Amino acid sequence: MSAPVAVNHRRSVFGALAAALPDLALPRTAESGDERPSLRVVEKARRERRRHIGTVACAVLFVALFAVAGSQAYLVQQQRHIDRTNIKISRAEDDAALLRIELAQLQSPQRITQDAAAKLGMIPAPTPVYLEPRVTDDLHAAEEPPAPTPPKAIVKATTTPTTAPAAKSTTPTTAAAAKR
Repeated sequence: MSAPVAVNHRRSVFGALAAALPDLALPRTAESGDERPSLRVVEKARRERRRHIGTVACAVLFVALFAVAGSQAYLVQQQRHIDRTNIKISRAEDDAALLRIELAQLQSPQRITQDAAAKLGMIPAPTPVYLEPRVTDDLHAAEEPPAPTPPKAIVKATTTPTTAPAAKSTTPTTAAAAKR
């Protein structure tokens, strides 16, 4: 018996709260003596329209989030490409700087003088020779140069040794070397 008392006690507490709270139901008309609110039938199309709107809104949200993720991935790829290109550019600039330094060293007069003396056996001139143009050089500058003469054909003598000793050879190259 104690259980029903507790339930009744709860009902009385909730009843007191319900009586204290304002009635949020549809307004009741004073003319109708009913205590129940009037019910209305909700059209099925309205419920389905709301469901369709919710489905479309979720699909649009999904597509928008997917587009954002795709654009972020594209940006990451492009940034990686830009970074690689910047690295290539900096390496090329470093190589160009090294090549400019090497070119300056190769073009230096000291290096050219050293290579000329060491590799070609050249020596510096004791006194420099300066060329001075003559007055008539300008007059001859406008003239046509003479036509080049065709080279003369050089006929090589071909001799075949008939009975030559093995120690001496009569070929043209050895004969020219022997005359020297």
